Amino acid sequence: VREIKMKIDEKGFTLIELMIAMVVGLVVLAATYSVFTVQNKTLLTQEKLASIYQNARIAMDMMIRDISMAGYNPTGTAAAGITAANVSSIRFTMDLNEDGVLDATNEDITYDLYTSEDGVQVLGRKSSASGTHQPAVEYVESLSFLYDDGAGGTPADLSQIRRVKITITTIAPTEDPSYTDPTNGDHYRRYTLTGYATPRNLAY
Repeated sequence: VREIKMKIDEKGFTLIELMIAMVVGLVVLAATYSVFTVQNKTLLTQEKLASIYQNARIAMDMMIRDISMAGYNPTGTAAAGITAANVSSIRFTMDLNEDGVLDATNEDITYDLYTSEDGVQVLGRKSSASGTHQPAVEYVESLSFLYDDGAGGTPADLSQIRRVKITITTIAPTEDPSYTDPTNGDHYRRYTLTGYATPRNLAY
């Protein structure tokens, strides 16, 4: 009899207690999921921003480095310099191997934009030796060049160019539904970077 009484007196969870525990558990789970969702969105946003920042900086560094060498002409016989310049592209030459002839790879360079076979707009770097675009950076929305004579004026011709202002805008490869571009009204994040290249060899 004593043993039976002890078993009857043992307490378990009542239905109400189980329901309360389930509700508390669901609240905790919902809060955890909410935090995870926010963190995941933040991470994806940071990845998109890192991508467009990196693309813009890589493109800018590459163009500044090359354009700064425009006109390198140690022998004085290669006639190196800027050979074509407009708002959307620039072409220039430099006698890198110092042989007096502009015929080697990377001695006649053009920078402009083109569309790849995948439909992506790309910053292209073209050498006269190959004659074809080499992709430098993908997902470039716009590229522009402005030229001055070193004193803030507009050059009368190519020989007077002393500084090149470069502006490039890169765009994220995918949309961000939580973001709306204030200018374009779409959901793509963009980044615009401006830099200056000084072709120091053109002053000689």
